Amino acid sequence: MFAKIVVAFLSIFLVACNDKDETVEQQDCSSTICTLNFVTITVSVKDVSGKAVALNSYEVIDTETGENLATGFNGEEYQYYKEQGLYPILSDANRVQYQNSTAKLTFKGYIDNEEVINEAYVVGADCCHVSLITGNTAIVLE
Repeated sequence: MFAKIVVAFLSIFLVACNDKDETVEQQDCSSTICTLNFVTITVSVKDVSGKAVALNSYEVIDTETGENLATGFNGEEYQYYKEQGLYPILSDANRVQYQNSTAKLTFKGYIDNEEVINEAYVVGADCCHVSLITGNTAIVLE
């Protein structure tokens, strides 16, 4: 009798454990207090002598959607970054899009229409800021 009760209890337990909820619960950020810092994840591109490399153009592609995220970076700020060999790949302007998730991005750099950089990154965001999870932020071109 005891064995039958144990088997029945284990059967119910196993069935309950197999009922997985695949929905992702979004964190409620309405009461989160964030710093006023504006985070931008950048990639530094230099040659072997340490001199900043100015790319003619670059792309930051969200590998899942195919969206080019680099289109939002332009103007005087972008020109300054370019002169320093720094290229923004993600900023807090994209925080809501990647909040409570991770994404794979590909950074592609071009000189004279030739692809010279192709680097993969994993990024994410919480309620306040974007963050780099993996990826090389110091690229040296030979």
